[in-house]
Amino acid sequence: MEETTWAERVRKTSLAMHMSGPRVEYTVRESSRAKRVIIKVWPSNQVEVVVPKGFNLSRLPDILKGQSEWISYQKNKYRHMRKPSRPDTINLKAINQVWKVRFVKESTETFSITENPDLTLLVRGQIDDAISIARVLNQWLHRKARTILGDWLTMLSQELSIPFNRLTIRNQKTLWGSCSSKKNINLNRNLLFLEPSMVRYVLVHELCHVKRPDHSAVFWDLVEQYVQGARALSKTTRKAGEEVPQWARI
Repeated sequence: MEETTWAERVRKTSLAMHMSGPRVEYTVRESSRAKRVIIKVWPSNQVEVVVPKGFNLSRLPDILKGQSEWISYQKNKYRHMRKPSRPDTINLKAINQVWKVRFVKESTETFSITENPDLTLLVRGQIDDAISIARVLNQWLHRKARTILGDWLTMLSQELSIPFNRLTIRNQKTLWGSCSSKKNINLNRNLLFLEPSMVRYVLVHELCHVKRPDHSAVFWDLVEQYVQGARALSKTTRKAGEEVPQWARI
């Protein structure tokens, strides 16, 4: 949920190194808040290296080589976890809805998904294909997020008198939300799996970036005006990725 557009610079150029095995690609993010080099391996198997501002990047290969066993362990762990399974239920904590999922096998090559009034999702198609099921469920989740998060953000924008320009819903791997210099807000569709207090915090956080494009003390004081205990909630929310089911991370 860090605002990389303003306070940090993300180097999109893909870097690579050889550790005693296959080629490993990684991205580098320069952070004004980082005090040391931090290596992150995300469930997507992306390796991200966070470095302090002005850090000498020529030192990274040796640092990464020293952590090669840990990186390989993390990547293998996530690779093992990545195969999605068919969910029996989908718990959208953000709106206090638990959907039951029923699957009907059909010979058609396309999938269909139907919402019933009793909070049951009926998925029809080649239901033995877990990857395709995950994709169709993600399409459904994306549509839900566009409506629910869009309405929620608009309501908060009016409530706090902080207008924004445009909202985009994404499947972001490392962020719950972001705000650009043009006052465009991006929100992660997987926010729907989090508790309402966390979702509200993320939305308020990004709206406050419209007024204050940094993570300064002034910014946090602004967020605290609307969300009591925002700093503590920020730490909790950053660790909430475990609430997202495996199929929703594809």
